Amino acid sequence: MVSLQFGCKNDGQANKETSENKAAAIKESKEEALDKIIVENRKKLDKVNEQYPRLPLDGELCANGDNPLYSELKQRYKNQFITLKQSIESTGAKVIVVMLAPGLYDKNNPRDKYTIPFIRSTIEATGLEVFDFNPIFAAQDYKQISFLPKDAHFSKKGTKLIADNLVNLVKKYPDAACKVTYKDSERPETFGDLPPNDDEVLDGGKDLPYHVKANSQGLRLDHDLTFPKKKKRILLMGDSGIYGPFVDNDYTIAAMLQQDLPDYEVYAAAGINWTVDDFLSLWNDKTKYTEPDIVILSANGTDVEDYFFTNRNHRGRSGIAVYPSALEEKYYHETYK
Repeated sequence: MVSLQFGCKNDGQANKETSENKAAAIKESKEEALDKIIVENRKKLDKVNEQYPRLPLDGELCANGDNPLYSELKQRYKNQFITLKQSIESTGAKVIVVMLAPGLYDKNNPRDKYTIPFIRSTIEATGLEVFDFNPIFAAQDYKQISFLPKDAHFSKKGTKLIADNLVNLVKKYPDAACKVTYKDSERPETFGDLPPNDDEVLDGGKDLPYHVKANSQGLRLDHDLTFPKKKKRILLMGDSGIYGPFVDNDYTIAAMLQQDLPDYEVYAAAGINWTVDDFLSLWNDKTKYTEPDIVILSANGTDVEDYFFTNRNHRGRSGIAVYPSALEEKYYHETYK
């Protein structure tokens, strides 16, 4: 005798749907809790920024060379760079560091006089080399590789010059390979901080329009990263030099490097005025889950000053308020009030 069921579900199917509903409810609850935390952090950050609105001028904090406050900022930079290097290398990825500052060095600029030597020595003390692009830039007519006189950032010719030199660095490490594989359930929804599927024309207020397009993962790419990966991956992390203001997606350093290295998948996660603090949080939050085999980190002379608490609060990516140390509080009130 055949038993007919009209719309009834067997116990296995019902249990499966119950489990799925519970999982969905838990996920929704976690997302709501996270949203509340973000809102609370934003309120605290807005309050601190209202109380401390001033940002130091470029080179201001290191104008007199070594001083107690600047030494404090340098120690923060050093500690976080070491942590970032160790975190990346723990996956098996190779770290490459480039000194990539828009504009030529100026021996009279305290940033170039004091900060760049400190950054170089700090990085080299960890066993890494620092590839400095300034001699390459100095051999060029800088106006031809930048947007001067409007802006010192790199033009299409400049990003091409940088990418061509990065090729030789990458080829030194053919065996570099990430040894960590993440589950799809572990990966965040985005790997970069751009709005997913962003598509807009910006000009930075300098009448230099450029087209920014992001994939669904918040990266400046015309495709999504997929898993398991089919090619070795190169991740570029940096500030505006890597981000590429004033050039369209096809002419960023990452896009130019992709043209030179078709056997790799190249992408960048960067932001204007970022420093190692931002690279570290982005790596932990998002980019490590892309499983890069080589990570190219960009450094420049503003990286230490960017650790001053108002720079972190007004320019950092974390959205979490940074409160001043005793030295920062003293400096702020003596300088700006």
